[in-house]
Parts: sequence; structure tokens; C-alpha cells
Amino acid sequence: MGRGRNRLGAGRFDWGERVADPEADPDARLMLAFRAGDRAAFETLFQRHTPPLVNFLARMVRDRGRAEELAQEVFIRIYNARERYEAKARFSTWMFGIAHNLALNDLDRAWRKRERPMDDGAETRHADPGAGPEEQVDARRTSERLETALRGLPERQRAALLLRTNEGLGYDEIAEALGVSMASVKSLIHRAREGLSQKLREVGR
Repeated sequence: MGRGRNRLGAGRFDWGERVADPEADPDARLMLAFRAGDRAAFETLFQRHTPPLVNFLARMVRDRGRAEELAQEVFIRIYNARERYEAKARFSTWMFGIAHNLALNDLDRAWRKRERPMDDGAETRHADPGAGPEEQVDARRTSERLETALRGLPERQRAALLLRTNEGLGYDEIAEALGVSMASVKSLIHRAREGLSQKLREVGR
């Protein structure tokens, strides 16, 4: 990623020409209800999306405490944008687009300050409590190797892969969230998977 470049407009979203059907996206319906004055709808969105949002941001900035702060900033921006909201994309696409921009800005600031982002509990998955001690140890080691390999990917590759595999966004939605073409998304994910496989082989040696 290019260092020293402040990504202006974090939280802005290019709606493009694609129009989402609010009836097919309950979160878009909630956001439209919030735009109309239903504050309980915003609270529902906040409760529903904060956990996956924090997990995504933690894996981007590698600092869970900072990820929680950034997640709050995402919802502040959503709150402030309520009057301009249009259901032209899934709510989660819009939300992760804001989160991605904030994460990249945060990493840029850390780089300019020569601050190495901490690795503070970015991984939230746990071993199966029903598994035996050996299986739990193996599962934890596998998880740690995966996180180490994931942290070594370039930020855009990591974001595209997480949005695809963890959040289930389509290629077109990831393209909107990251502000790139769909062809670029496919390339990012392909390179991320290749890079992840290579890094897993390296850390497993």
C-alpha cells in the first residue's frame, strides 16, 4: 500500500448505478427506518454488526483495542450520513467500505509515525471446547499459523480475502467496498490465496 498518502473521504461511498432491493436486505430496511426517525433501528444495526466489524478491523490494523475505536467511528459516520442514505447497495457493503477506508488511513498514520501496529487479540476464534487437549493445542497452533500468514498479506489483499471468506460478500460488493473494479477484486483474492498458501508453508517449517 502506498505510504504517506492520506485517504481523503473515508466514509464516503460511490453508489454507482447499482440499486439494491431493500426488501431483500433487512439491514437496508433498518437503515431506511432510521433515516425516517426510528432510532431503535440504528441500535439494532449497531448491535448486529459491531462484532463482525470489530473482527474485520482487528485483522486489518492488528490491534483489537484500536479496532473497537474504529468500529465506533464507522457507526458515527453511518449515524451522521443517515439523511443522505440510499439503499443502492447492501448495508454491509457500505459499512465495510467505510471500515476499510478508516483502517487504511489508520495504518498510514501509524506508518508515518513509525509506530508498529500491535498484535493484540486480533483473532477471536477458539478451539472446540468439546475437543481433547491435544486437538485443542493443534487447533490453536493452526489458528496462530493462519493469523501469522494473514498478517503478512498486503492490506488490500487481506481486506478482499476477509470480506469474501469471512463476511460472504460477492465480488461486485467487494469491488464497491474497496473502490476497485471487479477484475481487480478477483486478482486480489487470487493473489491473496496464493500468498496465504506460501506463507503457511513458510511458517509451518
